[in-house]
Amino acid sequence: MSLKIKGVNTGVIRKKDQFIALALKVRQPRNKESLFFFPLLALKDLLICIESRFSLHNQLDEKSKEKINKAGEAAGKKMRAEIPAFSEDELKNADVGLRVNAVSLQEETEKGLSVTLTLEKGESVTMNIDDAQLTLIVQAIIQALNNAEMSGIIESVSSILDFLPLYDADCLRDGNLEFDTYQHPQWKYGLFNHYLAVIYKYKDEQGKEQTCGSVIKTRTPSDTEQAQSISQRLLRFSPRLRKLQKQSCQVFIRTLTTDKATSLTQEQCLRVLHQLRVQSVAPQA
Repeated sequence: MSLKIKGVNTGVIRKKDQFIALALKVRQPRNKESLFFFPLLALKDLLICIESRFSLHNQLDEKSKEKINKAGEAAGKKMRAEIPAFSEDELKNADVGLRVNAVSLQEETEKGLSVTLTLEKGESVTMNIDDAQLTLIVQAIIQALNNAEMSGIIESVSSILDFLPLYDADCLRDGNLEFDTYQHPQWKYGLFNHYLAVIYKYKDEQGKEQTCGSVIKTRTPSDTEQAQSISQRLLRFSPRLRKLQKQSCQVFIRTLTTDKATSLTQEQCLRVLHQLRVQSVAPQA
């Protein structure tokens, strides 16, 4: 099933202080309405798709950006006139079959994107989102979370939309790496073109020098402020690196490749991470 958006409404389902799902109700042409429930991981993946589209817009010239902004203002007015209403029963007795188990980017065109939602009840729905609708949809999601006093979720999710973690590692004294691997659906890898290796050098409680690191995909090269920002946000995301959040450490970042079509193996990624670690601890001339 494929649907086109005329208007949206959002709400939050919670249990005490625990986020359960974001309810997204869509009004389609001919006043048909569809309801979906996004748990946190599915919501994050929807926002990754949208953030990727925004990143493409940011690369356009000023005239093209202005055109998109004006189209967004016009679309916003139309969508606000088509907001579907929630019934009390829809939220209190949420249909588990409408839970979104997976989100995938299906297609990007000149005018927008299509995402496929895989539902608990076994159906798949393709949701077509015009570029002009993106801002209002994000605003509606943020407003629902703010109204539910869950702004912390906004901050947490927004901090991990512009990179894809691949490997996290502790660099052992014998030169080996003890590492974790992150698995992602294939469509996510195509959203990013830069492989970056990151090494953190710090001192442990005994004053001994230690290193750990990560390999990620992102859209920014290593020699940028954004790459430095990502290296700090990684510490909140990764269970292995979280121990460094309150540590003073040096950060070393290297770009492995900038070709979106190139896919690096685990061995290639970890070899470069090891090389960067060796350079980081080498005596300075």
